[in-house]
Amino acid sequence: MNNDVTSSPWHEGELALQRVVGVEKQMAEVGRKVMRPFLTPQLQHFFPQLPFVAAAAVDHDGWPWVTLLEGAPGFVHAPDESRLDLALTPPVDDPLAPLLNSGTSIGLLGIELHTRRRNRVNGVLRGSASQWQLEVTHAFGNCPQYIHDWSAMRPVQPQPGPALIKRDAILDQLPEPVLAHIDRAITAFVGSYAHTDQGVQVDASHRGGQPGFIRRQGSDLILPDFAGNRFFNTLGNVLASGRAALVIPDFASGNVLHLTGEARLVDEETAGARYPGAERYWCLTPRHIVWRPRALRWRSHAGAVAVEAAPHGPWQALAPSTQQCVQVAAVVQETPEIRSFYLKSARQDKALAPFEAGQFITLHVPRLDGTALVRSYTLSGNSQQAGYRISVKADGEGSHYVHSALQVGTELAVSMPMGSFTAEASGSGRAHWVLLGGGIGITPILSLAHELTGAGRGPVTLVQSVRDVAEAPFGEELLDLEARGLRLQRHVTRTTTALNGWMAGRVSLGQVFTDQVLSEVQLYLCGPAAFVERYHQEALELGLSSGQIHTEAFGPSALTQTYAVPVAEQAVEVSFANSSVVAHWQPGESLLETAEKAGLQPAYGCRSGSCGECACTLVQGEVTYPDGISAPEGEILLCSARPAAHSGRLAITLANG
Repeated sequence: MNNDVTSSPWHEGELALQRVVGVEKQMAEVGRKVMRPFLTPQLQHFFPQLPFVAAAAVDHDGWPWVTLLEGAPGFVHAPDESRLDLALTPPVDDPLAPLLNSGTSIGLLGIELHTRRRNRVNGVLRGSASQWQLEVTHAFGNCPQYIHDWSAMRPVQPQPGPALIKRDAILDQLPEPVLAHIDRAITAFVGSYAHTDQGVQVDASHRGGQPGFIRRQGSDLILPDFAGNRFFNTLGNVLASGRAALVIPDFASGNVLHLTGEARLVDEETAGARYPGAERYWCLTPRHIVWRPRALRWRSHAGAVAVEAAPHGPWQALAPSTQQCVQVAAVVQETPEIRSFYLKSARQDKALAPFEAGQFITLHVPRLDGTALVRSYTLSGNSQQAGYRISVKADGEGSHYVHSALQVGTELAVSMPMGSFTAEASGSGRAHWVLLGGGIGITPILSLAHELTGAGRGPVTLVQSVRDVAEAPFGEELLDLEARGLRLQRHVTRTTTALNGWMAGRVSLGQVFTDQVLSEVQLYLCGPAAFVERYHQEALELGLSSGQIHTEAFGPSALTQTYAVPVAEQAVEVSFANSSVVAHWQPGESLLETAEKAGLQPAYGCRSGSCGECACTLVQGEVTYPDGISAPEGEILLCSARPAAHSGRLAITLANG
C-alpha cells in the first residue's frame, strides 16, 4: 500500500495552531507521510506486546473519557494492517465501559513505559462485548519524550475499593487523598476529540512531568505543554471542542482518577505561575469525576525521570507584573496598510502610566495557542491626552496578526512606556527641533511634534517622507499642527512632479537647514535603517555634531555585520550556559521568545532589533537575521536572531544571566 496520504489529515483546530507557530506548510508535508490509514508492520508487532493501552471515547452528552484498558500481552492483536482486535471486558466502574459499542469512535494510545515507545491509532469500534475490532482510520508514531522509566510492569490480582463517582463535581471539594493523588502525579493520559468532515475524531495522548506538573488552581487543573512534534492533536481538539478528559494513574498503588470537563488554552497570567520549559498552558475544569482506588492490574515503580522532563519545572511564582491591562477603544484605518489602535485602561480605577513623546510600549497580544505575540510599537499620540495610540503598518507576520487580532473591546497587556528617543534626551531646553520621519517612522516624530509645537521651546520643523502619497498617514493631524505653528514639509519620493502640498523627490537636509544656525539644531530621525543611515551621514557632513543627532531605526542603523543565511526549519536545542537551562527553539519564534518560554528573563527593550538591550554572547552555533537586522561584533540580538540552517546546537551566555 502507498504510504502517502493525499489529503491533509489535520482538522481546523490543529491547522489553526500550526499557523500560529508558522509550521502549517511543514506539517502538511509531514502529515501526508506519517498519518497513515493502516498499520505498518512495526505497529502490528508493537501492540500485541502491551499489557495496557490508553483509550478515549465520547459519551452521549459530548463529554470525552479516557482510561487504561488492561489485559495479558496479546489482548490487543493485529490480524492485518486494517484493524486491531481487542479481547477485553473493562470493569463496570470504568467510565469507558458503557461507551464501548459498535460504531463508537475510539482513540487508542499504545505505550511501553520502560522502552519509551508509543504509537497511536484512531478508528471506529466494531463487534460486541469482549470481542472488539478497531477499524483503523489513522495510525502514526509519537516521539518518546517525557515518558518516565517505570521499569517493567508486573501483574497483580487487583483488590479495588469502592469507586467514588461524582457528577457536576467541584475539584477542590474532593477528598484529600484524591487531591494528593493529583499533586504527586508524574504521568497522565488525555482524551480529546473534534468534529471533522469525516465524523468525530477521538485522540488519546500522554503527558509526563515532574511531581506537581499538574497544577491545582481552585476548581481548575493547569497543565504545561512542552515542545513536541507540532501536530497539535490534543490542543487542536481542545480548541475545536472546548472539552477534554484526563486519566491519572499511580502504577505503584493502582489508584486511578478519571476527570472530564471543559478545556481551554490559557496564558501564564491565567495559570497564575510559570512552569520553566513550557511552551504554552491549557486548563481543564472538571465536571465529572470517577475515583477508582487499587483498580489497576499492572503495577510498577517509577525509576528515572524522563531526561526531557528533568530540566523543566517546578512551578514558579510570577514576578510582580509591570504590565498594564488595556482595552482597544477605537480602531482607525489611516492608510490601506496602516491602522491606528486607541488603547484605554481596562480598569476604571486605574489610569494608564504617562509617557514622553518618542517612547514605545510592548504589546502582549493573546494568540490561539494560549501564548502571547510580543511586539513593540511607538506611541504615536499626544502625550498630554489620556490613553495610548499605536499605529501599525501591516508589513510582517506579527503586524498582520495585530491587525487581525485587535478589535474594539479586545483586552491585552502592555508594558510601561519605555525608550529614550525623547526631547529630553537632547538636554536642550530650547532649540530648533527638526523632526524627520520616513514611512511608518512618522509615528514617534508625530508624537514629538505634538509635544514641542507651541511649547515655547523653539521652532519645530517636521519633514515627512513617503514613497507615495497614498502611503502617508495623519494628513489632517499634521495640517492641524501646522495651523498651530509647526513648520511642515512633505516629500513624496516616487514622483518628479510636485503635488498639492507635497514636494517631489528625496529630502535634502541642506535645504531644510537653510538660514538656520546649525549649532541650535536638534535633529530627530526615524525610519528604516537605510533611511536613518543616509540622513545621519548627511547631517554629519553638513556640520552637525553626533550629539545633535538622535536616531530611531527599524533595525539598528549603527550595526555593521549582516547575516543572510537561511533560518533553520526544524527545532534546535539551545543551551543558556550561565543559567544551566536547556530549551528547544521552534520555527516561527525568536531566541528571546525561546528564552522566555524556558522561564528566563533576558533584558530587552524594543524587541525589533533597534535598541540593543537584548545583546548577548553566542558561544556555540550560528544565528541569522531574517529581517536583515545585524548585530554588534561579537554579540547577537536575541529579539531578532534565529538559528541558522545546519547550525546545530546553540550555546548562549545571557548578559544578565
